[in-house]
Amino acid sequence: MTIMETTSDPVFKYVFRRIIYFNSNRKDLIIKTLKVIRDEILKTNSCDTFECIVYTDSFGIYCNNENVINQIEQFLVSKLPDNTLIYPHYTVNSVNFEDIKRFQTHTNLPLGRCIKEAIQVIKESIDKFTFKNIFLSFNGGKDCVVLLYLFQAVLEELKLNGRIKAVYFQSDDQFSEEEDYVQSTVNRFNLDLTVIKGELKSGLSDFLKENPQFCASIIGTRQSDTGSTKLQFFQKTDPGWPILMRVQPLLHWNYSNIWSFLRQFSIPYCCLYDKGYTSLGNKSKSHPNPNLKYIDENTGEIKYWPAFLLQDSNSERENRL
Repeated sequence: MTIMETTSDPVFKYVFRRIIYFNSNRKDLIIKTLKVIRDEILKTNSCDTFECIVYTDSFGIYCNNENVINQIEQFLVSKLPDNTLIYPHYTVNSVNFEDIKRFQTHTNLPLGRCIKEAIQVIKESIDKFTFKNIFLSFNGGKDCVVLLYLFQAVLEELKLNGRIKAVYFQSDDQFSEEEDYVQSTVNRFNLDLTVIKGELKSGLSDFLKENPQFCASIIGTRQSDTGSTKLQFFQKTDPGWPILMRVQPLLHWNYSNIWSFLRQFSIPYCCLYDKGYTSLGNKSKSHPNPNLKYIDENTGEIKYWPAFLLQDSNSERENRL
């Protein structure tokens, strides 16, 4: 492993990367910690080369094995004091949509295949229904965040202008952090947001009556979600529901793919995910995932790993009652 301070970016040498920001007054600590982590990693893995490059207020981790990057991230979280690292939702750096489109060429990798497939589905939906007749279901959760960035990447590729129509189905038991994230994302993308409160079916019905031009909704359902194994990319709403085509580009994604995407491209997400929440539902029924609990070796405190460090994807919803 190489640790160096430089302005170069080995983006073409390695497939996977993490750009992690830190408080600028902790730079010496970051360099020292990365050296310790290097020695720890090399004890168990001498095959995969990786580089850590320290910039002014961030550092990059580069490797062709994403598992090694995940291991480094876990070491960082466990060894650094609180408030040393600055997660993406606290930064204002723009996401490079060209990087997202470029990654779909890595069809030998699960994430590359997922991105390529999702982009194809989104393009097909625009071809079938047109951009102006589609809205994005957006509640600030990790899946719809992935969809938003994929949607924007497609719009830029197709050179389609205009604001994305987003609909936020808001419960009366919502996390304030989630609402704050939704609002910050609306500002970041200049989304045309409609907030619908109350019962979902009647709220959707009223929305479509007032906006009859919308005939399709892009939603972040995955086949790994409960009761979703038989869903298709394009599926009409069930009988008894308002008539609408559900477009589901993420059907074949899993929990790991979602976090790989968010971390690879340094995409801001709701801060609750860094507090051990792996799935966001109603506030009264959602808690940090017990599978992420650990004891801080320095303070003895009970803490929770960030959601992106969850090892067992099948336990994603074990934080919800």
